[in-house]
Order: sequence, then C-alpha cells, then structure tokens
Amino acid sequence: MAKFIFSFTLFVSAFAVFSQQNNSEKINTSANDRVIKTKKYNEETNLIYWPEKFDPKIAKFYVYNEIDINASPETVWNILIDATKWHTFYKGVEEPVEILDDFTQVLANNVSFSLKTMGIKLSPTIKEFIPYERMAWEVNAKNIQAYHAWLIVPTDSGCRLITPESQNGFLTFLQKVFQPNKLLNLHEHWLSVIKARAEETTSQLTNSEKSEMKQILHQSLLTFNNMVNNLSAAQLNFRAAPNNWSIAECIEHITLAEMEFPKILERALQKPASPEMRTKIKIKDDEIRPKMISEKWKAKSPEIFKPSNAFSSVEETVTIFRRQRNDTIAYIENTKDDLRNHFWEHPLTKTIDLYQTLILMSAHTERHINQIEQIKIHPNFPKL
Repeated sequence: MAKFIFSFTLFVSAFAVFSQQNNSEKINTSANDRVIKTKKYNEETNLIYWPEKFDPKIAKFYVYNEIDINASPETVWNILIDATKWHTFYKGVEEPVEILDDFTQVLANNVSFSLKTMGIKLSPTIKEFIPYERMAWEVNAKNIQAYHAWLIVPTDSGCRLITPESQNGFLTFLQKVFQPNKLLNLHEHWLSVIKARAEETTSQLTNSEKSEMKQILHQSLLTFNNMVNNLSAAQLNFRAAPNNWSIAECIEHITLAEMEFPKILERALQKPASPEMRTKIKIKDDEIRPKMISEKWKAKSPEIFKPSNAFSSVEETVTIFRRQRNDTIAYIENTKDDLRNHFWEHPLTKTIDLYQTLILMSAHTERHINQIEQIKIHPNFPKL
C-alpha cells in the first residue's frame, strides 16, 4: 500500500510541475505548418509495425502526432538519434540522456538509454532502427509499458515526421485520469522544436553548451595564471633532470599548442558539415579531460610544439597565451559555427567534433599545468 501511495503521489506531483512548464512556454508555428495530434487510432492509415501487446486497438493509452518539416530526412534523423542533446531543446526530458552502451554516442539498434520524463526514470531499448526512415523503442517498467515509434516520410518540401506511442500499465491509468492530454502536448512540443532545429540553415551551439564551454576555458586559464605568476628567472629555468622541460619551456609548449587549435577549427570548418560522422565518435565529452590529463597516456610532442625559444621572453609567451585564450572565449560567446557537425582525429581521442576539440585544448593546458606543479615540488626547486 505504501508503494502505491508513493507512486501515485510522485506521478501526480510530476504532472503538476509539467502543467506549470507547459503554461509558461509556447511554440510558434506558421499558418502553413501541417500539425496533427490525436488520441484516436486509425488502422487504415497506420504505418507503424506494432508489437502485438502494444497494438493501439488493445493498448490502454494511445497518442499520435505529426508535423511537416522543410528539411531533409537525413537532417531530421541526425537530430533524433543524438539523444544526449534532447534535454537542451525538449522540455519533456528533465535531465541529460545517458546512452547505456560504450560503443556509440548516439542511438542505434538494440541500444538502451536512460531517460527521465514526467518525473519518471525509464530505460528504453531500441527495437527498430532503419536509418533516415524509422525508429522505435520499448519500455518495460513495473508500472508502465510503452512503445514509442518514429517515422520519417519524404515529401516534396522535405519530410513528414510522425511519432505515435501506445502504453499499458498502472501509471497509464493515472495519466488518463489526471493528465489525459499531457503526453500528446509534450510530443507536439517535441516535433515543433525538432522542426525548428532542422530548418535552421546552420546548426548552432545551444546556450547551455556555450555556457559550459566558457566555464571550462575560464577555469583552465585561471589555473594557468595561478601557476605561472610571480616566478623568478631561476624558477622558470630550473630543470628537475637534464632532459626534462623547465617551467619556461612548458609555458612555451602550452602557448604554441593554444595557437594551433583555432587553426584546426578553421581547417575543419572549411569542409562541409558531416552529421553522419557522429557515429564514429567513441568518447563522451566528460571523458576527454580525464584521458588527456592522465599520466597513463604517454605522447611525444609534435615538432612544431616543442620549445625552441619562439618568443622573446616568458612574459611575452604568457601574454600571448592569455590573449589567445580570451579570443577563444569571445569566439564561443559569439559564434554561429556548427562545431558539433565538423570533425577531426586526435591520436588520443580518435574522431571528435570541434566542440570536443576545445575541451581537449583546455585539458591539454591542464596536463602541462600539472607538469609545472610537479617541477615546483621538486626538492631542489629554487626558493626564489
């Protein structure tokens, strides 16, 4: 009985929160948009391959939404499968989706993922996956079972995106009683924001992505400043061993690399966006920094990044680094470049997008800040 009351209370509270969210946010659509939403199942026009237990004719709950989008099926598909970004534009996802598979960063056949929606944490599994055409996932939780399908139908102006869902289970009963139109309206919102993103001529970073990146870059800049300030010439040029770099040489190396990363972005952005390349990424954003700063990764610096007294003084080197980093932060603030659909390959991470490249750049700075810190704690490090 206690579990029943808890589930009931959680469900009603969650729906109350979503009612407030829906009242505060509206989606603008033009008069020419073809938007359909209904809870009535039409077997004659059905295009979904329903598992028997989720057949809408016998399921306890059913919703259907569709919208016309002036963008290619490929563009819409790549937005759909990039599930870790859903929370940045769709209000029905309450926290970042986690792909429960080490070999892909986007949805794929038979992949499971964690999804929190309407106050409930679910673990759907992909059951149907035909690229650029159709996808469906199944949920089999104790109190709710669901089958959510997606279908992309090509049209003369782009494509039609269709998403029906059928449900069974106790929470479905509560949904019908307390919020009979909530799922229908949420799915309408989902289609509307997918349409808005797909019809953009250039995919741009979200505000949350920009904010996170600026914080990453600011933090490593602050750490760099704290580590290199107020050092004497003896301290800057001290070597812990004959073949080891000094702090001055570490600073030069950091600066040379910092100047190269924007060139990497520029070269990659000169090529067409390739969203299909996302399937080649095998590393998550938050995995890049630990890999880069780990002492387990041994790498030989490219010749162009090796210290060679490229600058007139350490002071000039530090000034150039700070200026370059601040320029990059300003770039992130103002850019409309599509950093998520352009790629390059790094020896450590293999294929990564350009947003991840900037995470790598910041982590590279931290890697050598750690090296400077180790020099400072050497027993023979000069006191002044």
